[in-house]
Amino acid sequence: MRKALRVALAGLLLPGALFADFEELDRRSSVLWEQGALLLEVDKAVSAEERLGPGARFQAESRIEETLPALYLEAVEGIPVDSYENVGQRLQASDALFRSLSELAVRGAQKQSSSFSEDMHRVLVRYRFPFYGPEGLIAPFVQHERPFPIPRILGFTPTSSFTGILIFARGELPSHGKTVSQRANPALLPRLFDEDMNPVLAPEMCDPKFLVRWGVAGYSFSDDETPFRQRIGELPLRTMARGVFGRNATDLLLPREAALQLLSREANRRLLREGRILIILDRPER
Repeated sequence: MRKALRVALAGLLLPGALFADFEELDRRSSVLWEQGALLLEVDKAVSAEERLGPGARFQAESRIEETLPALYLEAVEGIPVDSYENVGQRLQASDALFRSLSELAVRGAQKQSSSFSEDMHRVLVRYRFPFYGPEGLIAPFVQHERPFPIPRILGFTPTSSFTGILIFARGELPSHGKTVSQRANPALLPRLFDEDMNPVLAPEMCDPKFLVRWGVAGYSFSDDETPFRQRIGELPLRTMARGVFGRNATDLLLPREAALQLLSREANRRLLREGRILIILDRPER
């Protein structure tokens, strides 16, 4: 299905000559969840005749950039949006999303480098595309203007006002509704539940400004919290995920006690609303 979708996307975006270029381009992409970005490396063959002419590298770059929307859509299609769908599945169901992401491919592209290969036979260009910010991948998926209410627990629960939320979700975790255990995966729009599958946080409950700024949660594969201090502060609530949920295993189940601590005090519900969450995962296998 992935190859068929790639060809369909490219065919919709590119005229015949550029489609031929697209098919001949070598490209490699990598998702950097810790940085909230996608890296895309593209290289194009340059003929001996082209190398003799002036501006050979510039011309090759221009041909690559003309195909950038198709290259971007191909690169992001497998990224999980939520526990059930990835970007490619959302694209198949929405012409508006197709247009939005095609425009983001141009506006959000950050060229990192451009050079000839050592043998001068190819031009290599490297791009970075952000996941967050007004020109980030997440922007078209944020549809609400005001956050939905976060559940509130009435009654007394011993708790403190924390500066953020740190969730350890390493190793195999019980998968709710399944007979297997799974490793948790990152997504653009994960959700949180308690152990009884009562909702703790859904993307619609997040302030859209913060959702576009840095998503529902940040992800790290390291125990070093320093790069995320602005997000979770010095005194985050530390808790362990008790399970995962969803086809993509992106939603986390929190201990009932941690959910009560978060939902029983307004200061802690604000942390949820502002996405001041860091999830520690196992590093993905390559």
